[in-house]
Amino acid sequence: MGALERIPAWATTGIGSLPHNDPSQAVAHLAAAYDVPFCPQLPRLEGDMIAEWLGADPRRCGWSPERDRERPRAWSALLAGLDRDPPLHRVVKLQVTGPATLACALERESGGAPSRSGAIALARELAAWLAANVTEQIQALATRRLDAMLVIDEPALHLFGTGGVETVWDPLRAIAPVWGLHLCCQVSWDLVDRAEPDLLSFDLALAGVTDRAALALRRLLARGGRISWGVLAAHRPEHGLQAIRRLRPALAQVGAGGEQSLLTASCGTGRMSLRREAEVATALRDTARWMRTPDHGPLDSLRHPHPV
Repeated sequence: MGALERIPAWATTGIGSLPHNDPSQAVAHLAAAYDVPFCPQLPRLEGDMIAEWLGADPRRCGWSPERDRERPRAWSALLAGLDRDPPLHRVVKLQVTGPATLACALERESGGAPSRSGAIALARELAAWLAANVTEQIQALATRRLDAMLVIDEPALHLFGTGGVETVWDPLRAIAPVWGLHLCCQVSWDLVDRAEPDLLSFDLALAGVTDRAALALRRLLARGGRISWGVLAAHRPEHGLQAIRRLRPALAQVGAGGEQSLLTASCGTGRMSLRREAEVATALRDTARWMRTPDHGPLDSLRHPHPV
């Protein structure tokens, strides 16, 4: 059975970032709060998703293929937690800031307007460098008989553009048992069709599912892929009630079931409060429980969060 098939129906996971200051506390929280463990990015320790990979401000550090980086701050704590209590499905989510987004950051700080071919070439170099770094993490999981679900986070595609970008990800898509994309803001569904990820993570809270989106999502499912529904707007005071009301029509439009679905918030909670992260995790867990129950029960039971 492949890694995706082992993940339980309506499994919950995080997008990437958590608001904790202590890596061990972050790992303890995600182990208790989510079905699929993930290596969290900790913005309060590592900076934003650009600084996490490029280190300092790009104006100071620059970049070259030879540049090395340390593992994420939470990596050692995550491995220790997985050694103590590995998930039964043996899948762990890793998320990297995508090469197109990193290329945008470097180009913006260098000034000028680079050519499209230059931007693509830089992104390809960055993808190869990212793949070399992440391969070590994937191998560390493999020695523990754990499969990596590698998700490439590309929030800057609206700046980088989507023409030909799917080829940029080739070094990354080849190194993990499962590879996926996290696309926030407006999704290019033509790009999703061309890229053919195993997993697509997107913000359902932003715009719902259009007819064009439904077509691309049905094609993804027909290939054996999975959808990670961003059912909850983490930055707004939403809970399970809003998630269910958003999810049910989308499922009907796409024809997806629980075995084909994961549940997440729309984005990471690294810049939010610990309390809000606890609310988000609880709301996702409540949503999953409601979806797994045959008779469901009243939606009003999801109106307020329960204690974590």
